[in-house]
Amino acid sequence: MEKTRGLLLPGVFALTQSVLWMAAVPTLEEPPGITAWITAVTGTALTTHALERRNRSPLPALGQVLASSVLVQFLAPPGTLGLVTGAAVLIMLFSATSRSGWAVGLAATAAAAVVQLLPVAAQYGAGSALVSHWLTDVALYLPALALGAGRGHWLRERRMTGQRLSGAERELRQAADLERERLANELHDISAHHLTSVVVSVEAARRLGGSRPELATEALAFASRTAHETQVALRRLVAVMRVDETPAPQPTTASIEALVAGFGRLGRPVSVSLPADLVGPVAEAAHGIIREALTNALRYAPGASVAVRAERSGEALHLTVDNSGPPGGIGGDRLAIGSGRGVDGMVRRATAVGGHVSAGPRPDGGWRVEAVLPDARPAWKPVTGRRRDFTREQRIADGAVCGSVVVASSGYALAVADDGYGASVHLLLALLLTVHALPLLWRRRAPWPALALVGATALVWPVLLGSGVLPPSAANCLLGGGCAEIAAVYGVAAYGRVLRPATASARRYARPTTTRLTRPSGLRLSYLSVPAMVLSFAVAMTAAFTSDGMLFGEPSDPLLVLLLLADALLWTGLLFTAAWWAGWLMHRRRRRVLDREEAAFAGLEWSTRDVVHSERQRVAGGLQERVLQQTTLVITSAEAGSLKEVAAATRATLAAMRQLLGSLDAGKAPTPPRRAAVGSAPRTPE
Repeated sequence: MEKTRGLLLPGVFALTQSVLWMAAVPTLEEPPGITAWITAVTGTALTTHALERRNRSPLPALGQVLASSVLVQFLAPPGTLGLVTGAAVLIMLFSATSRSGWAVGLAATAAAAVVQLLPVAAQYGAGSALVSHWLTDVALYLPALALGAGRGHWLRERRMTGQRLSGAERELRQAADLERERLANELHDISAHHLTSVVVSVEAARRLGGSRPELATEALAFASRTAHETQVALRRLVAVMRVDETPAPQPTTASIEALVAGFGRLGRPVSVSLPADLVGPVAEAAHGIIREALTNALRYAPGASVAVRAERSGEALHLTVDNSGPPGGIGGDRLAIGSGRGVDGMVRRATAVGGHVSAGPRPDGGWRVEAVLPDARPAWKPVTGRRRDFTREQRIADGAVCGSVVVASSGYALAVADDGYGASVHLLLALLLTVHALPLLWRRRAPWPALALVGATALVWPVLLGSGVLPPSAANCLLGGGCAEIAAVYGVAAYGRVLRPATASARRYARPTTTRLTRPSGLRLSYLSVPAMVLSFAVAMTAAFTSDGMLFGEPSDPLLVLLLLADALLWTGLLFTAAWWAGWLMHRRRRRVLDREEAAFAGLEWSTRDVVHSERQRVAGGLQERVLQQTTLVITSAEAGSLKEVAAATRATLAAMRQLLGSLDAGKAPTPPRRAAVGSAPRTPE
């Protein structure tokens, strides 16, 4: 389809130019010779081939078209190959600017203007005719440059939007997995930190109860307190999931030291050395890695000493958690409470902030966990390469429009000016037309004020003509200033008619409806720019032509003046209405594209949030129905004073938690675990 569209324009161009050439041949005073026929065929073929390459190689294709244009103007009869010398150059300037950027387009426009000066000079010689015709060509090149810059800006925006949509689609596909992984990490942290410590302390009290009976009391108190903390943490997690907000813990050095101190209260010899100002993502990653490393030391090396150290080196934080070998050389997961997620969880946390983790045995029989984390990871990645300034490109496009209007109107004034005008009159005409077009620089940012200024400056012309500053015959030279009115009306239609999406529903999980366009009351009547400009320009030009009391060489008659005014109102009305329709249709097309993109983003966002919401509700239900009930049994057993029942209930809680974690890994809803009877140890397969 794309290839077919690329061939459509060259095909239409070749057919149209051939028809025009065959229609022009009979009208020539002398039949074209063999050289003219070869030039026509060669020029049309080269131009058609260049148009076919305009998207792949815009600059070489532009050079080919310019060469064909110069060849045709030198060797073919004048006016017979106008599409080759005119339309093809404009199309190539548009393509070069839209594909290569405004800077390349500006250079290409300047090159085209210089190249076209050669055949114009050969045809008209030096003089006002040369300047007039050359300015006319340049006046057409500048709008092509402006339109190409606008098209290029639009295409870049669409490519960026396409990339954002692709990213949103990837997020949608990964949303459930990412949320399951995040929730699994949260649940694993709670189970590893709280429940493992309960099992360790209770089993120690049961083994040493005969020689140290006070440990039983301490273990029961610790189990009750820890179970309460677990319940609070789980209920907080459930509450957060119910309101669909992601918990955002903010670990700091103080919270990490508190974590280490909590393990020290279990009777473990723990030393810690941390920078005093850890905050943000690096602190969160360090907090999780240290907690997991301490938990693993508690499981696999009971009674071993642990040292936690973190120090900065350049822009990295080097974190080390060392534990010695277990007393007596007996290690391993003797309590059978491991989940097998510890090291993977540490790796994920480090990778998430751009770091890495390694873990392995030490020569003395202990274990070491090492992590290198970026100390200050920015929330965004700077864009590499040269950053495009879209606002500047829009200003350049507006400047090109303004410049083209000035050149076109000045070229027209120069072409129709009397030979008796001096340099001062020419300069004054150029100044008036420049001031008249200058408000177009703000046609995009302030279209209505720009329109008003263009209309106001036109009313100055009859005053200058009537006061004798300009000769009365110069009124005809000011007709070209109507280009500014056309551009101003187009600007109001394209940029002054703001369409905004209606306010969306505030419901969090309400599916977005089709975007409805609303028109703000102050900007809905952009068509008023047409009668305003028609009246302003028609009155100004009528007054200019009758400023000396003469009309077309005869004394002005009120009836003739009214007829002239009516005629001016009719033709300017048609012309300005066409300009308004062009701007309005462009605006509506742009608005439809943007609305489709907004609707696509809204749909993807809703789908992503719905997937995350469903996953959270499922996990929250599992926690509420299973794990929290088991945690209540731990508290009840601790208050009853039974270490055996506390151990059984804690193991059952860990089993329920592991089954819930397993369902998250498998991506399916959990099956209810078999509740263990209090006083008997449940089966906990590893």
